[in-house]
Amino acid sequence: MSGYFTVWVSCMLSPFLLAVGAIDCSEKETLLRKIPSTIMQPTDCLMECTGLTYIKKMQLQDNHNIRFKDSTEGKTDLGEYCWSTNLQCTIGESFQHAFVVLPVDMSVIGQEQLELKSTAPTASTLDIHNSTTTIADSCGLRYDVTHHFNRENTGTSFCVQIVTQQSLLGDRLLKCPPFLVTLWQRVPNQSKQEGGG
Repeated sequence: MSGYFTVWVSCMLSPFLLAVGAIDCSEKETLLRKIPSTIMQPTDCLMECTGLTYIKKMQLQDNHNIRFKDSTEGKTDLGEYCWSTNLQCTIGESFQHAFVVLPVDMSVIGQEQLELKSTAPTASTLDIHNSTTTIADSCGLRYDVTHHFNRENTGTSFCVQIVTQQSLLGDRLLKCPPFLVTLWQRVPNQSKQEGGG
């Protein structure tokens, strides 16, 4: 009887759990995908961080799906970096976290000298995320921006600007432009029910 109740409760609640992140994952999972000719090559920092993060993911036996996305230059402000808030994901995934990573050389600059501000859709100062994540520590400074990617809080893009304590643009201190790392949880059996696997 208790097994039946557990199955019934989890089946009844699963649509509500999916609605919390409010990101619609509609892409079918494929092993190979055609790459558009307009796509830019990822930066060396992003590629290095991807490799180091997947090594850490295996060591931690973390089961999140992880996606990396380079930034694009902002259209309005000098030194602004942006990402689309329309996150791509496959059927059966649930959005968990989003982090902006600043690839800085920590031996050259201390983290207290940099400040990261969101400029769109709303302006605010972002706090450094010091807790452990699957993202390799050597990738750079991490800022948790998860709440900026929840459906009810977003515009069409999320942008940041890096400044120093002297209010100068801080992008000259970067090894590469910042990038976005998103973590996704696989919802059990969802992709099979939706015909994706």
